[in-house]
Amino acid sequence: MLLCRAALGQTIPNPSFETDTFTVWPGYVGDQTPPTITGWTVDAPEGAGLNPIADGRSPFADNGAIPDGKQVLFIQSGGNTSETTVSTTISGLTVGTTYKVTLRANARGGQSPHLRISIDGTELLAFTMCSAGGSNPYWYIAFEFTATATSHVLGLMNDTPTDNTVLVDNVQIAPSSGQWTVVAWNDDASSGLDSSFYYTHAYKFGNETNFTINGVAFTGLAGNNPQVPGSFATTYLTYGPASGTINLMDPGSQALANDFDYGYSIPPGSSESITLYGLTPGTNYVATIFSYAWDDPTVDSLDSRWATFSMGDDRLTVQQDDGDSVR
Repeated sequence: MLLCRAALGQTIPNPSFETDTFTVWPGYVGDQTPPTITGWTVDAPEGAGLNPIADGRSPFADNGAIPDGKQVLFIQSGGNTSETTVSTTISGLTVGTTYKVTLRANARGGQSPHLRISIDGTELLAFTMCSAGGSNPYWYIAFEFTATATSHVLGLMNDTPTDNTVLVDNVQIAPSSGQWTVVAWNDDASSGLDSSFYYTHAYKFGNETNFTINGVAFTGLAGNNPQVPGSFATTYLTYGPASGTINLMDPGSQALANDFDYGYSIPPGSSESITLYGLTPGTNYVATIFSYAWDDPTVDSLDSRWATFSMGDDRLTVQQDDGDSVR
């Protein structure tokens, strides 16, 4: 039996912002009649709206391919208002169920707005958005939360001190696949590594030093775009090795964190990837990726070292700031 999304019960009203037609340039909510976005609450009508407007002009949504339909939400800050929040109520939830919310986001050309995402006022993600550019796809953002009631309020805020605009479209929700876990990594004990399990792949990128954590032997690989024929290959890990101040307690974890490869100037529409070979069809595997950030965000500039991981269409956005490490 197949169940469509509506049959599962979760509802986000007007998820792609296509219900209303705005006619007054440049598209602010407060200038329209009526001054509303159906299904959504805007706390600063002079700081949010829809683009393009009816005559096709689109000063805010000026780059990137609109993900769904013809219109996107824009949220401005530092212009007419110091901050703007747009929110909606997600309904039809089952208490105790973990849900994944996925949305597409972008920034006005050449700008770096903040995007803060909350559920019932509790912030779950906060980062700096960059422009997709040209006709490239909007970025994917995905996060999870566990319902404690049958409805929750989803909030999207931009509080950039200077005039910057974030763009949002195609907000979706579904029960979580339960396939993703993000855990803070502080030492060997919290690494999750256990020699009682069989590891098909245990590699460290960025240098050729070999080491062991909790009885699990790692092979170090120097150079960019590391690969081992028949075992794995990578794409767009084209910079490095880079390193910073390692705040992990144990020598093994320090060796794993120190020196790493990373992607930069990745072609639009492409992404870094790791392809694993030598796996057995029908066998379930656990893949762990260790990641480390090395500098602190400032008050006026949220962390830009965030990444959305994907396995097919199943995605999760992970944020690193304040020198945190995750696995």
